[in-house]
Amino acid sequence: MNLLERGRISAYQFFAVLVLVRLVPVVVICPTVALVNNPATAWANDVIGSLIAIPLVWLIVHLGLKYPDKTIIGYTKELLGPIGGILVGSLILWLYFMIAASVLRTLGEAMVTSLMVETPILVFLASAAFLVANLVRNGMEINSRLTGIMVPVAVFLLLVVIAASYNLMDPGYLRPIFFAQGLGELIWPSASVLSFYTEFLVIGMLLPHINVNDPRQVLPLSIGAIFTSMFILVIHCLSMASVFGPLLNSLTLPTFSIARLVRLGVIFEHIESLITIVWLFAGGIKVSLFLRTTAVGLAQLLDLKDYRPLVYPLGALMVAVSVFSYENLIEVISVLTGSMIVFSISFLILILLVLYIALGKKDFFGKGTSNAGQG
Repeated sequence: MNLLERGRISAYQFFAVLVLVRLVPVVVICPTVALVNNPATAWANDVIGSLIAIPLVWLIVHLGLKYPDKTIIGYTKELLGPIGGILVGSLILWLYFMIAASVLRTLGEAMVTSLMVETPILVFLASAAFLVANLVRNGMEINSRLTGIMVPVAVFLLLVVIAASYNLMDPGYLRPIFFAQGLGELIWPSASVLSFYTEFLVIGMLLPHINVNDPRQVLPLSIGAIFTSMFILVIHCLSMASVFGPLLNSLTLPTFSIARLVRLGVIFEHIESLITIVWLFAGGIKVSLFLRTTAVGLAQLLDLKDYRPLVYPLGALMVAVSVFSYENLIEVISVLTGSMIVFSISFLILILLVLYIALGKKDFFGKGTSNAGQG
């Protein structure tokens, strides 16, 4: 199948893309903390959810390595045939598109809540979607280069805020570590953490473009991105819990709240605006990634020669979906910590199950045909 775009991304850029996918917008709104009974144990959910994500990501990468020159849309059509391939491929693209729309709305809510309180959210959503669509039309190489630059900057600023808030931290908030309802209370928050890793299904669209000597390097890069994200999330949770303690569950923008309290010496104040803008730019890059994968995948599904004519219509539709799907930031968090957990995890497992069954049938009957020919 024609890839429609011959752009290449380096191993580091691929790694940075996965880290960005996982951390945005989780670091901005950190929805999982709303599910935690004891903020002192929030870090445990990040560890558990991240470790469970490893076998799922292994399945995604292993399947893609069977067809290193095809995207997930390409080998889905090959494995399931024209009708089944279009059906399953459409579901995958719908997931990509909904991720883009949800992240766009989350960023819009974060912007109008923290910085531009008098600006209608539609203004931000439409402006951001237009800029994102232009970025998508310029190709994946520009997107990946921006990601390679933005991720270190965003993570560095986040760590600076955490380090600068040391005088606000109370280690007493981190103890005792107990589970009033037993270990069962870890299940739902850990599932919330895991649900965000389902977005790593985007690897299926990126794998043919990764510029590595050995395609098998994609797996350690992917697992490395999981551990890196887990490390950052654990530090983030520990810092938030030690600063806000039992109030953490009631915050909608905890990272912004920490940044608003931080002072760097006597000169630098109100750095929360800088932090928010950097992470919003990072979030915009994530939106462009999933909008691009949707446009490219749809063009492949329809056997079009170019994906770019689809970008602006999909961008406009993304704005409409982001507006009508949620009423406010509270509802966004409610969906992310409710129905989206069950849906995203079930969806990924179902898609992988269908594709692996089809792959197993193809291998079985292929071997049978080969053996019959030899006899």
